[in-house]
Amino acid sequence: MPSLPQNENSQTEFDETDAHDYSEIGELQSHSHDNRPHTPGTRSVSVDPGLMTPEELLAENGGRRKTLEKIIAKNNMLLRRGPKQQSYHERFKEHLRWFLDNAKAKISYDDFMMLVTIFILFGDDIKLIYFPASADPVFAVFYSVSFFLFIIEIVLNCWAKSDFSLGVFQTKGYMFSFFFWLDLLSIVSMVPDLKWLSSALGLTFPASNLGSQAGKTGKIGAKTSRVVRMARLVRLVKLYKVTSQRRREKKMVNDLRTLVTNGHLDEDEIEEFFNKMSDQKQSKVGAELSDIITRRVIVAVLGMLCVVPLLTYSTSIEDERVSTDFLQAANIYAGAGNSSNCDHLVGASYAFKDFMENVEGSDNRNLQYLMRLNIQPERCNISTLINFDNENFLNKIRNESKIRVETSMFVEGYNYSVSATFNLQYFVEEACRSSIHLTLFVIFMLISLSLQFTGDAQKLVLAPIEGMMEMVNSVAADPLEVLDFETISRDSLCLYETRVVQIAIQKITTLLRVGFGVAGAEIISMNMAVEGEGSACLDPMIPGKRIYAIFGFCDIHRFDWCTETLEDEIMTFINNIARIVHEEVTRWGGLCNKNLGNAFLMVWRIGDADSLQSVFGRRRISNTSRTSSSPGKAFKPLSGKSMEVDLRRIPGLDIVSDKALIGFLKVIVEINRDRQVLAYRGDKRLNIDGKFKIRMGFGLHAGWAIEGAVGSMQKVDATYLSPHVNMAARMEAASKQFGVAILMTKRFHELMSTDAQEHCRKIDVVTVKGSAVPMDILTFDTLQDQEFPELHPPKYSNLSLVDVLNQQADEYSSSIWVQDSDLTQLRRLATPIFRDIFENGMNNYLSGNWAKARVLLEKANGMMTESDTGDDGPSKSILGYMHSRDWKCPLEW
Repeated sequence: MPSLPQNENSQTEFDETDAHDYSEIGELQSHSHDNRPHTPGTRSVSVDPGLMTPEELLAENGGRRKTLEKIIAKNNMLLRRGPKQQSYHERFKEHLRWFLDNAKAKISYDDFMMLVTIFILFGDDIKLIYFPASADPVFAVFYSVSFFLFIIEIVLNCWAKSDFSLGVFQTKGYMFSFFFWLDLLSIVSMVPDLKWLSSALGLTFPASNLGSQAGKTGKIGAKTSRVVRMARLVRLVKLYKVTSQRRREKKMVNDLRTLVTNGHLDEDEIEEFFNKMSDQKQSKVGAELSDIITRRVIVAVLGMLCVVPLLTYSTSIEDERVSTDFLQAANIYAGAGNSSNCDHLVGASYAFKDFMENVEGSDNRNLQYLMRLNIQPERCNISTLINFDNENFLNKIRNESKIRVETSMFVEGYNYSVSATFNLQYFVEEACRSSIHLTLFVIFMLISLSLQFTGDAQKLVLAPIEGMMEMVNSVAADPLEVLDFETISRDSLCLYETRVVQIAIQKITTLLRVGFGVAGAEIISMNMAVEGEGSACLDPMIPGKRIYAIFGFCDIHRFDWCTETLEDEIMTFINNIARIVHEEVTRWGGLCNKNLGNAFLMVWRIGDADSLQSVFGRRRISNTSRTSSSPGKAFKPLSGKSMEVDLRRIPGLDIVSDKALIGFLKVIVEINRDRQVLAYRGDKRLNIDGKFKIRMGFGLHAGWAIEGAVGSMQKVDATYLSPHVNMAARMEAASKQFGVAILMTKRFHELMSTDAQEHCRKIDVVTVKGSAVPMDILTFDTLQDQEFPELHPPKYSNLSLVDVLNQQADEYSSSIWVQDSDLTQLRRLATPIFRDIFENGMNNYLSGNWAKARVLLEKANGMMTESDTGDDGPSKSILGYMHSRDWKCPLEW
C-alpha cells in the first residue's frame, strides 16, 4: 500500500487551534511493512498491495499516516476557506469565526460559555439556598465576569460573523439579527444583579426576594424583575444547537472510527468519506423553517413569561391572619373578669375594624370586607360595642367567597378567642377576571402560534407542494397547452429546494410536451394523472385512437449531399431550418409530430372520431369510393371499416385548412428571407457545383390516422399511422417530379375556403400506389428566387414583431390571400392569363386532345422562364409524359 514520504519539507504542519477534538479515536497512524529508510521526496510502495490490517493501521510506533484528527481539522479549514485568495484581515476573521464555533483547549469555547450560561440562570437561586451571606461578594464577582464575557462574545460575533460590505446598518449575518437582539436582551437582564453597575447608572430595582413587604407594587416589581431574568433562557437555544451539532460530529467520528478500525479506509478514503459527510448539510427550506419556528417559540415563551405573571391574581390572607393575631393579643392583654382593661380592648377592636374598612373593595357596602367579628370571653359589653354578625349577607354569598379566621388560647382559666369572617367576593371576582384574561391570552397565543406555524409551513412547504400538484394536474388535463408556471410561484428571491423542485417539474413537463408532441398528449395525460384513473405505474403503451387531422410533410432537398459536405455542422443547419418550420407551423395552428432529420411531419389536429361523431352525428361516408370530383355528392360506404367522417361538414375547418397551407407558404418565404439560412448560400463548401440555395418540398393531405405509441418500454415514439399520413409523404415526394414546392390532394383542397381555392392550380389527375381511383392533385405557385423584404413591427406599436405575427394568425381573415405581401409576391408569375392557358391545356390533356394540349402547355411553359427552374414544372411534366407516348393519347385513356 502506498505510504506518504515523511520529511521536514513535505509534511504538512497543523496548528493546535486548527485541530478538531476527536480524541475518542486516538492517534490513528500507519506505517509501511518494512522499516527501510525512505528518500525525501520519493514515494515508496508496500509489498502487500491490499489494505493494511487494523493492527498496522492503529499501530503507534513510527507511523507515517496523519492522524484522523488532523485530517478532519484540515478538511474543516478547507471547507471554510474556499478557493478564493483572502486577505490577512479575512483569514484572521475566518480563524476567529472558526475559533468561536469550534476551538477547544481542555474545554471548548462552547462548553465554557454553556457553563457560564447555566451559572447565570441558576446562580442566584443556588446562592440563596446553599451559601451564606458572606459568599455574596464572590457571586457578585462571578456575575461581573460573566457579564463581561457575554459582552466580549457579542462583540466578537458581530465582527466575525457579520458582513459590513453594504454599511453598518445593512449588515448581513449575526449583527442586528434575531439572535443578536436575544443575546443583547440577556446581557441587559443582568444589570439588576450587578449592584455596582445599577448604582453607577442611577437605577433602582424593587426587591425580588420573598421577604419583601413592599406591598402590591413591590410584588409586581418583583415579578417583573424575575421575568427579566428569565429572558436569559433564550441562551438555552444556543446550548441546544451546540449539543445537536456535537451529537452529529460524534456520530460522524464513531462511523469513521469503526471503518478505520476494521481497516476499510486509508488516508485518501478518509478524506473522501469526510467530504461526503460534510456535504450532508441541512436543506435551505429545512434551515429556514427551523429558524422561523425557533424564533416563534422564543418570542411566544418570552411573551408568556412576561404576561402570565401580570394576569395571574393571587389572593393571600396573610394580612387578615396578622390582624386577627394582633386583635387576639389585645384581647389577652385586656384580661378578663373585674380586672379587664376595656378601653384597651375597645380601642384595639375599633382599630381592627378601621383597618378592615380600608381594605380594597370594602368601600362598597355590598362588598363589605369584615362581615362577622366575635371576641370572647364576654366582658366590657363587647357584644354590643364590638361583636357583630352580618348573617343575612353572609348567607347570600358562596362559601368560596368568604373565609373565617379564628384564633384561641387558654390563659388563667379563660378561653380567649377571636373569630372573624371576611368577604372575599371582590378578590374572587378579580381572580375570575384575571383567569378570563389569562385564558383569553392563552387562546390568543395558541391561535396566533398555530396560524404562524401553519403559515410558515404553508409558505415554505405546503404551498410549493400544492404548486407542484397544480403543475402536474394542469399538464395531465391538457398536455398541449403552454402553461405559465411562473404565476404559481413568484418568490424568486427565496430559492429553496421546493422552488428548485418546482422548476424541475416545469422543465420535465415541458420536455414531455416537446418530446411526445401532439400525438403523445394522451400518453402524458394518462401517466401524469394523480387523481381518478391515474396509476402509480408507468404505462406509455396505451391503445391507439382514431383521429382526424390535416397532415403535412416537408423535406429538405439534397440533404444527403449537405450532410456529407457540412459534416458536424449539419445539426446547426437542420436546426436553423427546423426553427423556421416549427415557428411558422405552430403560429398557424399546427404542431410538429416528427423530426426525421431531413423531413418533418406536421399535424393540424381536427379531433378524435368519437367526439366528431357525437357532435356531427353518426353518418359516415367513404371517400375511397368516389366516382366524381364534385364535393357536393354523397358517397356510399364500401364496408364498415372504411367508413369515414365527412370532414366537409365540420364548421370552421376551412379556416384550419387555410392556415395549414399558409403555414407551409410562410416557411417557404422565411427560408428565403432568414439571414441565418441565407448565409449558407455564401458557404464555399456548398457552392462547388453551382449556386446553392436551400429548397424544400411540401405535401398536404387530410384524413384519419391512428394516434398512439409505437415502440416498447425501452423507447417509445408517439406518432400517427395510416394511409393518409403516407399520402402526405407521397405528395411531398411527387412535388419534385412536378417541379413545384408544394403539392396537395383534392381531399385537402376541398376543405379550404373558396378564396384560398381560387389561388391553387390543378396540375394533374393521378393514381397512387395501393389505390386504383384517380385523384386530383393541386399546387400553389411559388417563386423563390426573389428578395423578400425584412419584416418590422408597425410604427408606434408597443407589440413586438412576434406578437404582431401571432396576432395576424389569430385574427385570420380570407382577405389575407390578396393583402399579404408574402403570398402575393410568391405567386406573382401565376398571372390570370397563364392560369387560363394552363387550365385549357390541362382540360384538353385530360379529355384526350393531346395535340391541342401540347400547344397550350408549351405556351404556358414558355411563360415561366423567370421561374426558379426557368420553366413551368407541371407543364414540363405533362409534356414529358405525352412525349413518352409519342404524343398519342392511349385508347384506354
